[in-house]
Amino acid sequence: MKKLYCEATVEKCLQAASDELKIPVDDLKYEVLEEKKSFFKKKAKIEVEIFDEHIAEEDGECSESIENQEEYFQLGKNDGTIEIIDGNIIVNNPEEGGRHGTILVGNDIKVIVDGLEVKGKKEISKENKIEIIFEETTAFRELKINLSEDHMEAYATIDYKPQHKYKLKDKKKSSIAILELEIESEINPPKYTIEEVKKELNNNKVVYGIMEENLKQCVKNGGIKLLVAKGKQVVNGSDDSIELKFKTDKNLKKLEEDEVGNIDFKSIGSVEAVHKSEVIAIRHQGQAGQDGCDVTGKVKKHKPCKKIKLKVGEGCILINENSVAAAIDGKPCIKSNAFFVYPVHEVRSDVDLKTGNIKFIGDVVVYGSVKEGMEVECGNHLDIEKDVERAKIKAGGNINIKGNLIAGNVFAGGEDVKKLKALKDLSSLKEQISGLIEAVAEIKKYDLLGKDRKDGELVKILIENKYKMLPKLCLNVVTDLKLQDDTSNIANYNILTDLIRSRLLGIAPISIQHYSELDLIVNSIDEIIFELKNALSIPVDVRISYCQDSNIQSSGDIFITGKGEYISDITANGSIYFLQEKSVARGGVLRAKEEIKCRTVGSTAGVATKLQVEKQGHIWVDTAYQNTIFSVGNREVVLELPSKNIHAYIDKNDDIIVDKLKL
Repeated sequence: MKKLYCEATVEKCLQAASDELKIPVDDLKYEVLEEKKSFFKKKAKIEVEIFDEHIAEEDGECSESIENQEEYFQLGKNDGTIEIIDGNIIVNNPEEGGRHGTILVGNDIKVIVDGLEVKGKKEISKENKIEIIFEETTAFRELKINLSEDHMEAYATIDYKPQHKYKLKDKKKSSIAILELEIESEINPPKYTIEEVKKELNNNKVVYGIMEENLKQCVKNGGIKLLVAKGKQVVNGSDDSIELKFKTDKNLKKLEEDEVGNIDFKSIGSVEAVHKSEVIAIRHQGQAGQDGCDVTGKVKKHKPCKKIKLKVGEGCILINENSVAAAIDGKPCIKSNAFFVYPVHEVRSDVDLKTGNIKFIGDVVVYGSVKEGMEVECGNHLDIEKDVERAKIKAGGNINIKGNLIAGNVFAGGEDVKKLKALKDLSSLKEQISGLIEAVAEIKKYDLLGKDRKDGELVKILIENKYKMLPKLCLNVVTDLKLQDDTSNIANYNILTDLIRSRLLGIAPISIQHYSELDLIVNSIDEIIFELKNALSIPVDVRISYCQDSNIQSSGDIFITGKGEYISDITANGSIYFLQEKSVARGGVLRAKEEIKCRTVGSTAGVATKLQVEKQGHIWVDTAYQNTIFSVGNREVVLELPSKNIHAYIDKNDDIIVDKLKL
């Protein structure tokens, strides 16, 4: 005999059979008839073979052991019988002395006898009203649309569930009959059409990249998850690239790009000389990209390729739109996306009394050292392979000193260093005079010092009491303008110098009739600032291994590549970087416009060392000792205890902040 069990899973079916038949799960003999799993519903049906010694009875209790099954099932002459034909139960009552026929009812079927539901074993007679109630099912279909997280793919899953009509399984005439179900007929739901799936895709905003063949397979088979729409991938453009055909110093930084694609060509270091007509650079053109689109029709923009336009300067020619060649023998370099070739002067010895001072319009390469009292000046890049001792070094381009600098003076950027200092002093003077004008106007407005005071007297009082630094700034500006070599602007310099002397220095403020005369000085300062800024060339860098008791100035960045610096005055219009992990800055003053990054500053003995940046700048130090001064803008902090991981800056409240950890 066999019995059906229906539960959510096969495991639960087996457990139900084990509990009812009192048979361990591992000893059951069964067959899986149905197993369905969906998102909302799970169902499983198994058929279990019932051994001779086990007969299920009501409330899940197993019946008494039948030692003689043959006797139990044997149809006696007088026993009642039960027979199932075409789903109909035919009952014959027993004759005198016989037993009533018995039905066995499982959990998967509902039997009503005389209005009462029965389970397990039940004797029945012909007079009993027997009603069989079958589980009602309906045909069901479901369509699910899922999109990938980036909306580049859409998947469809279709499930079809048929409607089943059941009947009782036919049984031969016997004194006991197990009521079992069997499927009489099956009605499948209508299959989805491609148009219905497309409509559902549209409801989920899937309108692009629909795959017709996959749609056909999905509606035909069902039960599987299929890709039905796929977006168009973005193809980013590949950037133009520059291939340099000359060798550069491997120790110097690589070319970098800014946010808009301009390449930083301000320093490529020392290079080998090239010959006339030799190709020094080739541009390789990138590939244009292509926009993509996701399955919802949203366009995904591609990253366009960055174009590089080749430009040539002195000593170079364009062979075609993609190649640059040298027009002369010399040393190639790149400034502001333009290629140049400068003549090279090589000194294959020390610069000393035998060679004399060196002054050259192009590049200079010194393969030895620069000795005490000597001077080297060049119009472009300067490379010194060894040391500089108590000498003066000046270059319009980058300076690279591979040895040590002892008690020397280094100026990189030529006249730019002077212009930058003048610009800084002029800006400070303008700020002071503008504040002075506002203060005089406010005093006059509210008669703070009396109505009889003349404007000149008010200016003199304010300079002596509130703007005490103004006379010193005036003298600095006058000195800066005298040092400028730009003869075309001498007249403008003289005008400003005369205005300063006649309005601000000494007792000159007394002669001011109206404070608006100070506007003439402000306007003159603005004109000169504009002229000096236009005259500035590309910022240049200084690279040096170690310096001591020296003065270094650069219109760009300064890189300390070796042991560090000792009691030196270092000024950079860009930033100052100590590259070696164990480098030390001990004593002296380090000034930068943007940022200073040091490894170790000061010493355990408390040597005073000052690090100074402008208001928007930042100072970063790995380790610093007491008496290290951090100056940001016009704010200063003196370090009292050795510290590490230091960051100094000005916050939004205009206060200096020094983040640090105790060493």
